[in-house]
Amino acid sequence: MTQELQLKFNDYALHHAHPKNRLTHYLGIPLIAASTLGLFSLIKLGHIDAGFLIALIAMAFYFFLDKRIASYFMIPIALLYYIGASSSMAVLISMQVIGWITQYIGHYVYEKKSPAFYKNLQHLLIGPIWIFAKVIHYK
Repeated sequence: MTQELQLKFNDYALHHAHPKNRLTHYLGIPLIAASTLGLFSLIKLGHIDAGFLIALIAMAFYFFLDKRIASYFMIPIALLYYIGASSSMAVLISMQVIGWITQYIGHYVYEKKSPAFYKNLQHLLIGPIWIFAKVIHYK
């Protein structure tokens, strides 16, 4: 793992120490990511859509941080995009609501700390790859 990614993970982990908070993120983050990409996919930009563009920008950011994990993360990001872009507006909104409620339960019931992105918006991008790194035991 690159030093840059390790620093970002360490900072993010300060807000995610409680195991039950981390567990809520395993559900909440994929729901939020897929639905966000899906909602943005409704905005057409010629031959592509804004959801696809956001996914590409996120992947560029991940490749900047650590090429190895980013290459592993391409398929999950593509799946999140596909799920979001294939879902109806009602499903996308439901995913957002459930995802955010789950996140806030984790932070305020278990962690007793505000979400990391309140202090650093970059954590909105760190969350998905941090969860992925935990799932695959990336070091």
